[in-house]
Amino acid sequence: MRPAGRKAAGCGFLREDPVAPVRTLVVWCPDWPLVAAGVADRPAVIVAANRVITSSASARAEGVRLGQRRREAQACCPELVVVTDEPARDARSFEPVALAVAGFTPRVEITRPGACALPARAPARYFGGEAALAGQICTVAGAAVEAVAAATGTRAPEPPCRVGIADGPFAARLAALKGVIVPRSRTPEWLGR
Repeated sequence: MRPAGRKAAGCGFLREDPVAPVRTLVVWCPDWPLVAAGVADRPAVIVAANRVITSSASARAEGVRLGQRRREAQACCPELVVVTDEPARDARSFEPVALAVAGFTPRVEITRPGACALPARAPARYFGGEAALAGQICTVAGAAVEAVAAATGTRAPEPPCRVGIADGPFAARLAALKGVIVPRSRTPEWLGR
């Protein structure tokens, strides 16, 4: 076995720690199915199997919660707009956002409509560090979200997207929910909080 950091014949440098998780950046667009449906700016929910799976900020303020039955949600908020779940619509609408993020690296993985992930190491080096990369991606993705929202006749949520960076895709998704960059090798401590 070669020591870490030694060059192997015919390939690039080996990683310092071959079991370390990949530094990952996640772009998360809150309430994406509502943006795709064109109802993000009013009390609205997306339902599947008669249960709320997504709700707008104004609906949440009225007491609507995930997992509620449709009728219970309508009782909490009588002016609620109910939209059925259409994953194909959500995926089609997310394409401009994914293309905007793909301008930074071709290795973009759409984890679900409204969220995408990419390895952060090489793009961060090219674009001036992780904070600079996150800021640039957030600006470009936010503009794409606002364009999609305008095309569907609604306003994008505020903020239109959040970016998080951490060691590994799971932690990066949680970091994106908060819009933070977890320092390298500090992910276990951050997750433990």
